[in-house]
Amino acid sequence: MRFPSVAGSFYTSSASQLRAEVKGYLEEAARAVAAKERLAIVCPHAGYMYSGATAAYSFASASNLSLPNLTAIIIGPNHTGAGTPISISRDDWKTHLGELRCDTELVDAIVAESKIARRDETAHAQEHSCEVQLPFLQLAAPSARIVCICMAWQDEKSAQDLAKAIFAAAKKTKRSIIVIASSDFTHYESAESARKKDEGAISLLEKMDAVSFESLVDARDLSICGHGPIACALFYSKLAGAKKCELLKYTHSSQVTGEAGEGVAYAALAIS
Repeated sequence: MRFPSVAGSFYTSSASQLRAEVKGYLEEAARAVAAKERLAIVCPHAGYMYSGATAAYSFASASNLSLPNLTAIIIGPNHTGAGTPISISRDDWKTHLGELRCDTELVDAIVAESKIARRDETAHAQEHSCEVQLPFLQLAAPSARIVCICMAWQDEKSAQDLAKAIFAAAKKTKRSIIVIASSDFTHYESAESARKKDEGAISLLEKMDAVSFESLVDARDLSICGHGPIACALFYSKLAGAKKCELLKYTHSSQVTGEAGEGVAYAALAIS
């Protein structure tokens, strides 16, 4: 069992407060976004006071989260440096809202199909990028099972390899899945500077061009921390027949702090 690592810092450690807060975010987002079946969503992973309302747009946009027998594949970047290049957890995960069961058969199928993914828990032990998505998932998709993946290698080839493995494994196991890519956007810049940098990257995502997106991130050294998970989600979605990637919400931490200086940008996107 993987227990909460960032409760009390990224989000409250009070179960009742956590439930009420996430429920409020989801209800507010549901009034603003159209829900439809999604192949993948992109969600920020900062502290809830900064990015929780934005993340809720992605979850509220996916009508298929309420379907039975759904597995959510959550892919986040590796901030800690621990573990293997592509680390897949085979543990069940616990939050203050309860337990989430791992889809171990799908984990084993992904590892079998991938050239680089490995079963590994050490990368997940102190990593927040998957964990912060779980309370949203528990309220939006209470019956879903999970597969949590941590990407240390975020290059195009690694994203392609993992996307192909997920697609093949889902077909092999006959799973209904949704991919959740966990990422913040430009870090430690003003809202104006961040928006200018992120507009180009988001435009390429809206064009369904993951290759050019990765090239742009590399060429301009963009600080989109989960660009690999985003590229993987888009590569997978195109294999699964996706036609559209849309920006649902874009925000900056300065809108919460009221400070005009450096901050972090967040985007909610949905792929269908």
